[in-house]
Amino acid sequence: MWDLLLTHGVVVTIDKNHTEFNDGFVAVQGERICAIGHMSELPQDYSAKKQIDCSGHVIMPGLVDAHGHAGHSLIRSLGDGKPSWEDLAQTIYYECTDSEFWRAEGALAASERLKFGTTTGVSMIGSTPRSELLEPLASHFEGAVSTGIRELAGIGSPYGAFPKHAKWWNGQTLLREYDVTPEMAYATTEQSVKELNGIHSRQICIVAPGRMGHRPDESIEANIEHNRKMFEIASKYGVPLHTHAYEDDVEFMHRYTPEVLTPMLSLTHSTGYSDEAINILASTGAWVFHGPSTNMHTKGHCPVYEMLKRGVNVAIVSDGSASSRSYDLWRDVKNTLLLQRFEHRNTGILSCGKVLEMVTIEPARALGLDKEIGSLEVGKKADIITIDYRQPHLFPFQMPVTRLVNHAMGQDVDNVIVEGEIVLHNRHFTLFDEAKMLDQAKDAQDQMLWRLNRPNVLINDRLYTL
Repeated sequence: MWDLLLTHGVVVTIDKNHTEFNDGFVAVQGERICAIGHMSELPQDYSAKKQIDCSGHVIMPGLVDAHGHAGHSLIRSLGDGKPSWEDLAQTIYYECTDSEFWRAEGALAASERLKFGTTTGVSMIGSTPRSELLEPLASHFEGAVSTGIRELAGIGSPYGAFPKHAKWWNGQTLLREYDVTPEMAYATTEQSVKELNGIHSRQICIVAPGRMGHRPDESIEANIEHNRKMFEIASKYGVPLHTHAYEDDVEFMHRYTPEVLTPMLSLTHSTGYSDEAINILASTGAWVFHGPSTNMHTKGHCPVYEMLKRGVNVAIVSDGSASSRSYDLWRDVKNTLLLQRFEHRNTGILSCGKVLEMVTIEPARALGLDKEIGSLEVGKKADIITIDYRQPHLFPFQMPVTRLVNHAMGQDVDNVIVEGEIVLHNRHFTLFDEAKMLDQAKDAQDQMLWRLNRPNVLINDRLYTL
């Protein structure tokens, strides 16, 4: 007897043969897919503990969002469009948060991702990570995994000038106040991957420094030490190394610390790169994580199409969710197509299938998880979503991949299954009370705003200006 059976859906597997079944089924035993095929191949004597009729739905692998920022869901809209946004974010994360802030925000962000069809998410703790103590990361994991998502999160040395001033609260009680040094970040980063990995089966702690390469606020020697230290910790514990990079960062790493450029390194944004940098990425296998909807992409172009043609590994990420973004990867695949085609004045470049792979199997490969997730195949973990296509904007439904990429939205996701467990059914969460989670998130934000004590932060004086 199977534990779960999905029937009569349009099955899009994203496997290497691009297999699809117009009227198909997927069977699950425990946490893994045990059978998949056309309904005509379903054994007559089958039985399942639970069966979901997916008529009018697509059945496909869960999306993998390989870059976002823990904390951002509780500072959305604050300081939007203002040049001081980065400073505001750092002040909030370093001076105005407590464990409940990070726990409540972790649950809120994971819930948003799940409702948009993301079953695996990656989060950096803060804008540039708060990494001198374990509590923010541990609390984030607690909130995120309670929703059912598979969560990868981590810390590492932040960018920007040291020392950084920090406060740690419990509600309205200030527990301690101190300055943060690079040495504190190094020690806590190693402690995090040593102590927080595997506490929950869907909790993976990674190394996630704010930037690698040539951080402008640090000396060449300090940057070399930083790059090497982050790589050493990730290598020692066998976890991904994930960060931001821009402009000459790739050349800097290649010149001074070439050992860090491996397929386990992922570089978010990757704007302003030279031809030399693209060649280095192609030859080393390091990954580019492209966020087409991010503020960074308004400051510099990420040449995704050229990179792909030259053999660079590229995935699409949301960079969710502040100040003006969401975790809807369906929006980001569309924006990737739009922006790359605009850059080349050619609507024929890239393909819907390629960008769909860039939010499923490709980011899974970047995270070293492609043998477990990213496609629907027998033996892989049952990370599955269903999408309701009996809606005006998707109907009549044909050419499934093309229609999904061009027209689907996160709100079209109906069911979400992670490791065989139904965590969203008919758009209702099964593991927690959504209304209570939302109230807790609002309470945590209210406490943060009280600590910040800047009433004007909720006022946008440029709301109706040019």
